[in-house]
Amino acid sequence: MTERLNVFEIARNVASVVGMRDIDSLVGNPEPHARAMVVLLNRGCKNMAQMRGTSNQGWIVLTREFAFQTVPGQASYAFPDDYQELVDGTVWNRDTYREARGPLSPTEWQRIKSGLVETTSIAPNFRIRRNVAGTGKAFWVDPVPSQAQDLVIEYVSNQWLTDASRTVFRGRVAADTDLTLFDDDLVEQDLTWRFKQSRGLSFASELAEFELERDKRFAKDGGLRTIRIGRTPAAGLQGQVPDSGFGGVTV
Repeated sequence: MTERLNVFEIARNVASVVGMRDIDSLVGNPEPHARAMVVLLNRGCKNMAQMRGTSNQGWIVLTREFAFQTVPGQASYAFPDDYQELVDGTVWNRDTYREARGPLSPTEWQRIKSGLVETTSIAPNFRIRRNVAGTGKAFWVDPVPSQAQDLVIEYVSNQWLTDASRTVFRGRVAADTDLTLFDDDLVEQDLTWRFKQSRGLSFASELAEFELERDKRFAKDGGLRTIRIGRTPAAGLQGQVPDSGFGGVTV
């Protein structure tokens, strides 16, 4: 495994590039430029973590699966603490083998819940709305479950870095030894232009270079699917046709 740079080492590299005096620590350092580095690291990586592609998919390293079991009579369910956004088309009932319908809009939800004529659906419905306590988001299902069933979703996490042991995930820099989940050089490029901008220096070329590299890596993140112009071969048959004797006929 390639050795990774921690956030302090990334900040030192940026300090060297922009001609700033060296720093001996990052988190807790009272010097203004060190404090600015922490703020800009958090801002930049949070911004990158919010990138979305097709079907609202985020970076692969931030994509999580969450499986939970419904409770009879309970309509709402808490998301994981690091939940940021749902990946479209990933809500499934693993007991009925059906994809859930949603997320419903407020209009659709009220039509189901408040309409004179009851709306029925073969697939379960779901909506993302405020939780009962009013402190955050929750996953609501309809109809209200009458039995325990296994549901699964995929979502994008807001935790984009870990501690040095790679066991504790976080959404903000907490120690010099923290490691981001993004490529080190990409974080370094982002921090460089942001720091130069914060100091009133020219940053246009650094920003353009960063955005080009970021977009290129995001587009390739998770691989690129082959798009065929002609008919797609039947699954499992590629390379399975002999040179001769096909169907008992010698060519």
